[in-house]
Amino acid sequence: MWSSVLLILAVFLVAQTVQFFLNIKKVSYLPGFRTLFSQFSVFGAAIPTNYFHPGLNWIWNWRHSVYEYYGTRTISYVPFIGEPVIWTSSIEVAKQLLAGDPRLIKAPSALVPLLLWGDSVLTANHETYKKHRRVVGPAFSSNTYSLVAQETVRWYHEMVEGENWVKQGNFTIECLEQSMLKFTLGVLSRTSFNYRYPWANSSENHGVPFERALTTILTMKDVIIRLATPSWAYKLPIERLRRVDDAYRKLGALMRSFVTSKKEELSSTTDDTEPLRSDLLTRLVSASEAEGKNGLDDSEVIGNVFSFLFAGHETTAHTVAAALALLALHEDEQEKAVKAIREALPDGQDPTFDDFNKLDKVLACFHEAGRMFPGGAIVTRDTTDTFVLKVPDEKKGGEKTLVVPPNMRIMVDMVGIHYDPRLFPDPERYNPSRWYGVNNETDFTYFGLGPRACLGRKFALVVAMSLMTCLLRDWKFTIPLKAGETKEQWRERVMQGKYAGLGFGVHHIPVKMTRRVKP
Repeated sequence: MWSSVLLILAVFLVAQTVQFFLNIKKVSYLPGFRTLFSQFSVFGAAIPTNYFHPGLNWIWNWRHSVYEYYGTRTISYVPFIGEPVIWTSSIEVAKQLLAGDPRLIKAPSALVPLLLWGDSVLTANHETYKKHRRVVGPAFSSNTYSLVAQETVRWYHEMVEGENWVKQGNFTIECLEQSMLKFTLGVLSRTSFNYRYPWANSSENHGVPFERALTTILTMKDVIIRLATPSWAYKLPIERLRRVDDAYRKLGALMRSFVTSKKEELSSTTDDTEPLRSDLLTRLVSASEAEGKNGLDDSEVIGNVFSFLFAGHETTAHTVAAALALLALHEDEQEKAVKAIREALPDGQDPTFDDFNKLDKVLACFHEAGRMFPGGAIVTRDTTDTFVLKVPDEKKGGEKTLVVPPNMRIMVDMVGIHYDPRLFPDPERYNPSRWYGVNNETDFTYFGLGPRACLGRKFALVVAMSLMTCLLRDWKFTIPLKAGETKEQWRERVMQGKYAGLGFGVHHIPVKMTRRVKP
């Protein structure tokens, strides 16, 4: 028996060794990581970043050294068990990959969490993408952004009242990002579905409330459970599984009912009725119905709304939290932003979408936090055919040709791009002035590059502008230092990026908030 086991093991090792060297050849012998497991495998993801295994967080922990060590900003990752991958933090290579070439696709296997409800503008490729883009694009209009600003301000005041901040006056929030996650979920619920719930969690005697279902669905751990668990397992007496299944069923039923009700509402609309609301679902259904047979089916409408919820919820929240923490750390920059707010809104009034351009210095604080902690830390493309890349030769100058075979995944390291000193001098420095006068949305590379850059970026920027303006207008942010701790030590301890659910961000940010005295 044991001899048979050893023989099978020996054959496996020989086969894997041969495949390992074939995979190194497949990536054209690019220098890079040679590991036992793929970083995205169960074992690879569970092992922390260390000398022998890069893990998931190497793009942050080694952002200053890894590409210099290998002498190139385009490297390979070849595991002994698993598929090889090419990584790049070269802006020149990234632009080639993200220019919309038909030989490159967003592979479904890299987008599984976003496909739970249906295809969308975030997951579709080429001709299918064009259909989604044609329908979804008009939903993001000035009317939508006006609604976003209005609902963000309303939700801010409900948050302040619900948390009883004014009465406290001076307090510490232990996990700022958790408050921001709750905030962005409420804003997205209102502006996507026109669905409102109180800041204080409502309770029901049966079922799962809409907001709790959304929270469950938008939690990456529960998404993984949903993807990995066979249907029969939900009948087992396991509370976690039943909760996830209940949330998916209830949310799915609610979203389908929203779409059906919206279609009925639109079909009865006449010239004498009130104008359409500007929430995302209304705009999507309206645009889709106008396309007739070329429009989106119900699952695709739901897939688009859910994708924006899923992709925008965490990324916006973590970037706002990082921006406020960095402003608490750099009080001089915070005061510059407050001064800009007082100049734009001299009577202390609430911001509207009309104030968007006047509050560019507040947005600059958000842009710089997005650069330092990009919510979409990785962008992937898979080759469907042989693809030739022009790769800068960092040692000799000029370019080298890299021939990438079909069925190869290429990962764009957005952290590496945003810490490239050629593009952002002194990249560790929090410097919002980098973004003063930058008004072209395509320059905000933390939202992605090329024609497939985040379609909802203006949506996110309006939320950030409205929320940060209200917070900075009313509250001073400072950092709670431990005994004998310096600001630099606090930053080293707290402001460390890592994967946060679907996106990338900073965890467990403590800040002090003090009510500002009106001038």
